[in-house]
Amino acid sequence: MDRNGPPPGAVTFVNRFTVTGDPEEFEVAFAKVAAFMTARPGILGYTLSRHLDKPGQYVNVAVWRDAGSLRAAVTHPDFGVHASELRRLATSESDVYVERQRYLGETGGQQGEAV
Repeated sequence: MDRNGPPPGAVTFVNRFTVTGDPEEFEVAFAKVAAFMTARPGILGYTLSRHLDKPGQYVNVAVWRDAGSLRAAVTHPDFGVHASELRRLATSESDVYVERQRYLGETGGQQGEAV
């Protein structure tokens, strides 16, 4: 994803995790799921961030070219196998969003820039 933001029609998938197992084991499992997802068509990028003060709290933010690409990835026959390991280690809540404003620093656009 470039500094100008996602293309028109892109969606942002936000998944909040509460790790019930070992955080390091969760990160290894997440990396495996991420490898599967980044091989799917339409993913533009993702981040996994851990809460500064609560090491069992994580958030994944993934940007997809469009909602159809995201849906195709999570309904892929092999997705459940990959996701089951995460489900063993954490609970999660997820939602899909459409970008409305963006600020990416001095060279990436103006604060509060409408899209």
